[in-house]
Amino acid sequence: MQTLNIDGTTYKVKFDRDPVELAKAARKAWKPKKPKDLRKFPVYIGQTTAGYIRQFEHRNFLMHVQYDNASDTSTALYDPTIPLLEELIDENAY
Repeated sequence: MQTLNIDGTTYKVKFDRDPVELAKAARKAWKPKKPKDLRKFPVYIGQTTAGYIRQFEHRNFLMHVQYDNASDTSTALYDPTIPLLEELIDENAY
């Protein structure tokens, strides 16, 4: 066994491993894991944009900010009865 001290960290290495490669791997910067998204989003049920922003701020314990351009009228909703795509029939294929 061989003992290496690299930047204050001690490594015990078997003789079958290359100490230079181990030193290169040890010097790589440690990156902490990215934290999960901790924001909480309110369920959108046909409210105004300003109301949604207020609910978001309240759920995430944020300081209230006055948004001048936030709409106080109800927003448009997607109508599920209207198809998103139109089926085209190729009459020459038959």
